[in-house]
Amino acid sequence: MKFTILAMTVGVVLSSGEMQVRRDAKDLLVPPAPWTDADPADSLYRVARRALTQKDYETAVKYFEMIVSKYPKSEYAPDALYWKGFSLYKNGDVDAAVDALEAQAKRYPQAATRSDASALLIQLKGQQAKRGDASAQRDVETAAAGSGKTCAGMEMQIAALDAIQQMDAERVVPLLKKVLARRDACSVPLRKNALFILSQKSGPERERILLDAAKTDPSIQVRQDAVFNLSQAKSDASVDALEDLLLHSDDRGVRSNALFALAQNKSERARKMVRALVLTEDAPTALRKDAVFQLSADVAWMRDAYGKVTENDVRKDMLFQIAARPDAETGKWLAGVVADSKESIDQRKDALFQLASHKADGANELVAVYDKVNNNMALKKDILFHMASRHDAASLDKLIAVAKGDPNPELRKEALFHISQSKDPKALKALEEIVNP
Repeated sequence: MKFTILAMTVGVVLSSGEMQVRRDAKDLLVPPAPWTDADPADSLYRVARRALTQKDYETAVKYFEMIVSKYPKSEYAPDALYWKGFSLYKNGDVDAAVDALEAQAKRYPQAATRSDASALLIQLKGQQAKRGDASAQRDVETAAAGSGKTCAGMEMQIAALDAIQQMDAERVVPLLKKVLARRDACSVPLRKNALFILSQKSGPERERILLDAAKTDPSIQVRQDAVFNLSQAKSDASVDALEDLLLHSDDRGVRSNALFALAQNKSERARKMVRALVLTEDAPTALRKDAVFQLSADVAWMRDAYGKVTENDVRKDMLFQIAARPDAETGKWLAGVVADSKESIDQRKDALFQLASHKADGANELVAVYDKVNNNMALKKDILFHMASRHDAASLDKLIAVAKGDPNPELRKEALFHISQSKDPKALKALEEIVNP
């Protein structure tokens, strides 16, 4: 029987030659969300990240390389070489991936992804060694000697770990805990395999061990797998563990994945946790915005919660998600935001734009909100513009009423201009009446 380790995926080659591959949570891993808009490489990072998530690896390689070559001092640069190497690996270019990972080790030895880069580099050098690369073989052996374990024996260790799956939890869990206590880069595939086996077992320790791995393992691959396996546990204890990670983890990626896992959990308890995060003012803004996105279908709650949130960026996302599901109640709510003088002018204009986009109820609400917006000339002009853009009877009637009777001459002129652009016979008649009262 022959055993084969694949980078990011552990598989066993059966005697028939068929490969049995376990689903790996690493396949879901993406670079963390952008975190510094002011960074000169922020736009490049966004393009590279999007390309990687869409499995457009050539584009991802191009833009991660541009980050390093154009902005080597960017906050994104240290990890960009890791993601470039990862993209090259996924695209099948092992040698170029090795070059990128070695460049990271030389140029950015303190990068947050160095542990993962080291693990991936060792695995890729193992592939080079199998092709007869003596230098790669020496590097693998040197790394193995440094860990106190032999990488050469890792395949058999993984095979042995696979063999214990049929053991009962009482016997296998202590063995898995020993494997998960390891911290050497060579054992990353072994630890990932241990997490998978643990997730198939039951017992009071399962969630606690997964939580500990998600919090403390030095490998982002292992941490992400731990969160994934917690999400599959579907137990009260797993929900508790995911909440712990969401609120207290120091790893942005782990917190994001914990949030995603809770959002996919259909229990009311998990939903309340995601809602609570939106309302937690001292939580990271990016995480709260992700929570808003996950709750996008929860429109009634979102409308009620909007007034309890003070962070402007979060409020903007909430308004967008609410407006994306138009109905009569949403139209009234948006009109209320437009009319609220306590709201920022930008937020009121955003609400106005969204309201004007509602085909069914937008006209009536625009007509009503015009009279509620006091002492704000710019906003009233915007409302007139949006009414004119709708080309419906209610909006035209209001424009005519403003042109004839608004106490502000500037607004009457604005309304007259929009009426003059209309081809409706009613508009022409109104103009004649104004000229010849």
